[in-house]
Amino acid sequence: MAYKIFIGMLMFSLQAAFAEPFPLTIIEPFDEGKIVMYVAESDIEQSPAWLPGEGAPPLSIENLIKAIEKYRAGMPRLAEDTVHEIALKPIWHHEKQHRWYYLVQMKSAEGHGHRHYLAVLMSGKIISAIKEPEAYK
Repeated sequence: MAYKIFIGMLMFSLQAAFAEPFPLTIIEPFDEGKIVMYVAESDIEQSPAWLPGEGAPPLSIENLIKAIEKYRAGMPRLAEDTVHEIALKPIWHHEKQHRWYYLVQMKSAEGHGHRHYLAVLMSGKIISAIKEPEAYK
């Protein structure tokens, strides 16, 4: 009987040790659809706060473009894409902490119309985003 309790406690402790918190799901209306991204709460917490009425964002457009260029260098499928649109958005459910990010639309250089989306936190961390498929609307 004691071994059953031991095994139960062992399983519980292993589950707790290997459990990772679920990322925050952000869904934004953008580009005539919905863009979905999954962001770790820890990444949001490490990103600097910004109050729009108190100066420029912590991540300037110049540094945003540099971060995207660095990210593209490691992503062959984005190598020829160009920045098409940038939107500055608050992170919902984190308004009181004044967390914001840039939502970036990348456009294919070949003009195929295929677009990629990136979320860039004020820390410069880039997170891939996807456009919600039409079937799920």
